[in-house]
Amino acid sequence: MRKASILLTIFCALVVSSSAQYSMDFGVNLGASNYVGETGGSGTEPKPWLLDMTLAKTNFNFGGFYRMNFTRNIAAKMSFNFARISGADSLSGIKTQIARNLSFRTDIIEAVITAEYYFFTMNDLSRASNARIDFGSYIFAGGGVALYYPHAQYNNEWYALRPLQTEGSQNAYDVMTVVLPMGAGANFTFNKKLKLGIEFGYRFTFTDYLDDISTRYAKEADLPFTQSVLLANRSDEAYARGEAGLPDRRFFNPGTRRGNPDTYDGYFLAQISLSYTIVSRNSFSRARYNSIINRRRKRTKF
Repeated sequence: MRKASILLTIFCALVVSSSAQYSMDFGVNLGASNYVGETGGSGTEPKPWLLDMTLAKTNFNFGGFYRMNFTRNIAAKMSFNFARISGADSLSGIKTQIARNLSFRTDIIEAVITAEYYFFTMNDLSRASNARIDFGSYIFAGGGVALYYPHAQYNNEWYALRPLQTEGSQNAYDVMTVVLPMGAGANFTFNKKLKLGIEFGYRFTFTDYLDDISTRYAKEADLPFTQSVLLANRSDEAYARGEAGLPDRRFFNPGTRRGNPDTYDGYFLAQISLSYTIVSRNSFSRARYNSIINRRRKRTKF
């Protein structure tokens, strides 16, 4: 991460120093968020990637950003976002997940830097009116970090899951993960000042614990608190509801599979943004521009 930040800084400095003009914009965004992982699911069989999202568990996100446009096609953006994701096995159509009966809600705070490539732009769409409207569509990719805080509800009370170590102390996990955002977006710029945009982005992470589920059921002796025992295995609640077709209870004994450690969790953000644009010249271009003007004035005879 440190090397990537250094390379991005050097790249930005080189591009700015060679550009006659650049623009920047800063603003806010608001949108919806969802999660892809071991909890829930959208049908009776697991589906690949984004198709397995549970729309009923769509939550919200909001944040702010600062973007530097180096050329017509290249920009870099720094974003800070808060996002909430959640999932529940009770919404799945898969009987083993219904019987597992786990659920969670996770708040995420992320800081990411992305590079944007504008593959299609149109200037001054409304040439018949006084208002200038520019359009651009882009793809982006980058890197960053995210803090995540999984919780679960039990008897109408929310419990923080990380300190409870629901898969045993040997499977304790960190509060932070690296994230790799990528996606696409588009924006309209009005009179070169206000920019209205929409963006769809997926965050690949390097943790399988956004939902507090990854490996196997731990023995009660390996669980540090009473709440850890209550929230580590909640299959008894599913069987108590009397739903037909649930698998044998031994599927949820200590040592049996609780999650899937072979894949990482991820989350999806759909955002609408509003920003204010500032157009400026860098010091290098001003000095070069002024020297050219001065030379021209010296050659001009009146």
